[in-house]
Amino acid sequence: MPARLFRSAKADRNRFIALYVSMAVGLLVAAGLFVYEAKVIVADSLRDEEAFTVLGTANRVLHDLENAETGQRGYLLTGDESYLVPYRQGIRDLDDTILRLQQAAGSDERSLELLRRVQHAKTDKVSEMARTIELARSGNRAAAIALVQTNEGQLYMVELRRDLGLLLNDWRERRNAAMQDAHQRLVFGSAALVAIALLVCCLMVYTVYIQRRAFARVHAHSNALDQQAAQDALTGLPNRRRLLSAIDKLSNQAGDSRRVALLYLDIDGFKNVNDALGHSAGDVLLRRLAESLRAATRQNDMLARVGGDEFVLLAADCGDDSQLRDLAERLLASVRAVGEREYGGRFSIGVSIGVATFPDRVKSVGALLDVADAAMYVAKRSGRSTYSFGASSGAGLSNVIRLTR
Repeated sequence: MPARLFRSAKADRNRFIALYVSMAVGLLVAAGLFVYEAKVIVADSLRDEEAFTVLGTANRVLHDLENAETGQRGYLLTGDESYLVPYRQGIRDLDDTILRLQQAAGSDERSLELLRRVQHAKTDKVSEMARTIELARSGNRAAAIALVQTNEGQLYMVELRRDLGLLLNDWRERRNAAMQDAHQRLVFGSAALVAIALLVCCLMVYTVYIQRRAFARVHAHSNALDQQAAQDALTGLPNRRRLLSAIDKLSNQAGDSRRVALLYLDIDGFKNVNDALGHSAGDVLLRRLAESLRAATRQNDMLARVGGDEFVLLAADCGDDSQLRDLAERLLASVRAVGEREYGGRFSIGVSIGVATFPDRVKSVGALLDVADAAMYVAKRSGRSTYSFGASSGAGLSNVIRLTR
């Protein structure tokens, strides 16, 4: 793996770790905040229930007093004992209601102070009502009515309503504050949840982006390795591996009726250049030859370097023998031209070419390479810088190798 790709992969790994740690920490922090907010909302709900109880009980105190006062006034005006029923009921319930109100108010100092004043006013009011009823029951109704007309009981009720009103206002404000706080925290929690969800989604999208980029780099590197494995490093032409793969692919196309030709080329005089000028000059010559041979072939044909000074041209749709002879002549001319241009006749540079065709001369596509290789050696032995056609044994054109010049 190249150092640059290794550094990139390491950086991507660090980004992954940072992203996952960030998401984990963010989710833990969010969970902690939500737990805290939930506790506060529960506390607000309890305060709301407490305030609701205080408000309901305080209103019950007024209701009991009003019932008792209504019974008192009715009895004083009519002398009917049935009016004492709501009076007695109100007096009985009043003590229990005051006790529940004190319990509901808890330890709040202001509420307890107001309740002490309410308790005192309630006691005075109850005492005033009891005195009037006793006077009336003893036959002194006029004195009882006169006591009522002094407005003593009304003053007690005014004090009691005032203090209960203050108590009610305090607890209404507390209830409203608790409800408003719970509402704000719910809104904040919902907004925070949406923000965290969006953030997590963005982090996940970014993570996917980094993963795709990392995979793309690895894939590109893998493709580059595959390309390098199938490409000759010196000339940039396909190598023997890629050539064999192309031949296998043609072999698998059983229904293809096209005529396939394979030309095996061996450079004549290359060893002299290597020995006289060195391997660097030989490499330069091979690159020049590759460029010239590629220019002399069709675009769809595969020109490969299979080793040393040997090249192979695979033509999947080669036409008749006359076209192959023209192609071989072009290849011969291109190689001679490179030798003249590079060395000015100092070295005799040429090429020996062996030609094999399927299905007329060779029984299978897989045998093209061996037959063309053998034909190339026949051409080399027959004087070099020429070409020969070869055929498989039993192909009907020759016994083993048939030469055509």
